Amino acid sequence: MTKTSMKYPVSVISGLLFMVIFWTFTGIAIYYYPGNYNPLTNWMSDLGHMELNPKGHIYFNIGCIISGILLVPFFIGLYEWYIGERRNVILTIMTQIAGVYSGFAMVMIGVFPEHYWEIHIFWAIMLFTTTILTFILPSLALYKYKFTRNIAIYGFAATVVNLVLWLFIYPVLEWTTIIASFGFIGLIIHSMYKRIDKLRAIRLSLRSIKVKK
Repeated sequence: MTKTSMKYPVSVISGLLFMVIFWTFTGIAIYYYPGNYNPLTNWMSDLGHMELNPKGHIYFNIGCIISGILLVPFFIGLYEWYIGERRNVILTIMTQIAGVYSGFAMVMIGVFPEHYWEIHIFWAIMLFTTTILTFILPSLALYKYKFTRNIAIYGFAATVVNLVLWLFIYPVLEWTTIIASFGFIGLIIHSMYKRIDKLRAIRLSLRSIKVKK
């Protein structure tokens, strides 16, 4: 295995691309938004509304589609976390399933922006629901290990933020939730990049033990 493949697993590469592309396209959409776009009063989906943002909506929607696609390899790449007991592996697999579905939901948000209200709100709810799962499930799996406990604690906190959004539906809370989500992904990328050798060594050791049995 080459040094490059060891240091840049698929979740790191796709995760970085996801963050760069989403915020680049979102920034362009904000730039073209007529008047003053304000996260305190504007929903993020307003950026993709054809009438509210006639010049910039296409950028936001394309950004959602590309970003949603990139979430798929990001979550699939979490197989690097197949360590420890069976419970942890199952929780990681459940995270992958929820994450892939959240990527699909994000694509659908781009395909059906806010002016397709009923379809859009359905996929928005699906995205936020699966996002909660992608916070809580890996946090339950990772809290056991000291070298990933910081990710787990952040994940638990982000789960609370997401649940608050369900109780108090305001644009600023939506933005807080989205930023918390990107922070969680950033932590995963950083941790996986720094500890990929350790994660793979643990998995290799576990395989060796199973073979001996």
